[in-house]
Amino acid sequence: RVKSFFEKNKAKVSSIKKKLVHFFSLQFGGTSTYDIDDVRAMHYGYNISDYHFDCLLDIIAAALEEQGVKKKDVAEVLILLQPIRADVTTGFTVRMEVARKNVEKGKDQLFKRLGGTDGIAGLMDALYKIALVDNRIKDLLLRDPERIKNGQAVYITEMLGGPKQYKGREISAIHKDLGINDYHFDCYIGDLNRAMMGAGHPESLIDEVLVALEPIRADVLGHSRDAMDGVVMKDGQCLLDRFGGDQNVEATVENMFDRCVEDSRVRFHFERAKAKQRQIRRKFCNYLTGCFGGQVTYDIAELRPAHYNGNITDYHFDAMVDLFKAAALHMGVDQVAMYDAVILLNRSRADITTGCAVRMELAKKKNQLEGADQLFQRLGGLEGMMAVMDRQFECIERDKRLNMFFEGTKMQAIKRSVTDYLIMTLGGPSDYIGRPLSQAHAVLQITDYHFDCFMQDLQRAMRDVGSDGETVDEATVVLELIRKNVLKVHYGN
Repeated sequence: RVKSFFEKNKAKVSSIKKKLVHFFSLQFGGTSTYDIDDVRAMHYGYNISDYHFDCLLDIIAAALEEQGVKKKDVAEVLILLQPIRADVTTGFTVRMEVARKNVEKGKDQLFKRLGGTDGIAGLMDALYKIALVDNRIKDLLLRDPERIKNGQAVYITEMLGGPKQYKGREISAIHKDLGINDYHFDCYIGDLNRAMMGAGHPESLIDEVLVALEPIRADVLGHSRDAMDGVVMKDGQCLLDRFGGDQNVEATVENMFDRCVEDSRVRFHFERAKAKQRQIRRKFCNYLTGCFGGQVTYDIAELRPAHYNGNITDYHFDAMVDLFKAAALHMGVDQVAMYDAVILLNRSRADITTGCAVRMELAKKKNQLEGADQLFQRLGGLEGMMAVMDRQFECIERDKRLNMFFEGTKMQAIKRSVTDYLIMTLGGPSDYIGRPLSQAHAVLQITDYHFDCFMQDLQRAMRDVGSDGETVDEATVVLELIRKNVLKVHYGN
C-alpha cells in the first residue's frame, strides 16, 4: 500500500528513519531538534493521500503492538499523530481537488490537451518503454506487451474523454488472477507520470490525468481501498456496539454540540437557528452511525460539498475533535472505542477542510504569479478599500458581538490603523506604523469567535460595495492567515 514511497537508496532510508525518530520524540513529549514546520514542505510534492496516511498509522500500530505496547497506549499514539495528517496530505489534496474541478468541466478538453488519439498513443509508447524495463511491474506486461499496450491505449483514451471504442472484457475480470496490488498500480501510475513529464506535459495536466484514471484502481485490484476495517471491527464487535449503540452515539453528539455553541474556537460555525441546528445534529448522528458499522443513512458524497464554502481550517477541525473526545468520555464511552472513533473522524478531515485549503493555496499562487497587489487592485485600489472600510465599521457599530471592542474616543484612530493594516495585507501601499498585531490585541479578550464575526462583517462590506464573490473569497482566505497573530496571546493563555 505504501511501499512505493519508501523505495529509496540506503542513505535516504537511513535519513528518513532518523527524522522519524526525532519527530516521534517531539510528538511524545521528549526533547528533539526536529522542526515541525518542515513537515508540510517535505511532503507537499508527493501524492500522499488520506488512504496512505491511514495505512502508515496501521503499520505504526502493528509495530507498537509487536513491541508489547498496550492497546490503550497504541490508540493514544494514533490520536497524537492525527493533527499531522494535513501537513502530510495537503499537497496531494490541493492538487487533486484543483484537477478534479478542471476534469468536471469535461474530459473532452483533457483528451484534446493530450493531443487526441494520436497523442495518447504516443504517450502509451513512451510509457511502455519505461514500464517494460521496470523490474517492479514488467513481468505483468511481458506476456503480450503489444496487445496489452494497445488494449490499454483504447481504454485509457475513452477514460480521458476520447471516443468510446473499447470492446474488451471488464477490467476487473482481466486482472482478477494477476495478483496486482496497490504497489503495482502505483508503480504503473508513476511510470505514466514519468512518461508525461518526458513528453513535456505541464504538472497541472498530469494531475488531471491521475484524477481521471484513479477510479480504475478499484476494478484493477478487485476491491475498494479502505484502511479502516481494523478500526471498525475489533474482537468480533463493530465500533457502534463498542461505542454503546445508537443511543450513546446520539447522546454524545448532543453533548458535543452543546459544547460547540459555547466554545469560542468553533462557536461561530454553530450559531444557527434551532431548526438548522437540529438538522445538523441529526445528519452528524447518521454519519457516525454509518461510519461505526451501523445502518448507512447518510450519503458520504454530500460531506465535501456541504462544507466546501465554509472557511473551516485544520484548527477548527481539531477543535471539533477535542470536543467530541470530551463528550464521549463524559458519556462513559470506552476509551479505546473513543480513540477508534476519533481515528475514523479524521478520515473526514479532507472533506471538511479541502475547500478552505484549496482556496488558500490558489490565493497564494495567484499572488505569486500576478503580484501581491492584484487583489488590492480588484478591490478598487485605495478608493475601493476606503469604501469597504467605511461600510465595515458601519456594520461593526451595529454588531453586538463586536462593537464593545470599538467604542470610545479612539474609534477613528482604530479605524485608521485597521484600514492601513488591511490595505498592506491585501497588497496595497500602506502607511501602517502600528504595533505588531499580537501586541495590539494583547489586552483585549478577543477569541476565535470575535475574529470570525469580524471577518463576516468584512465579507458583507466587500459585497455591499460591489466586490464579486471570487474577490471576496480570495480576500477572506488571505486575511485568515493573520488569525494566529491577532489571537497569539489568547492561544498562549
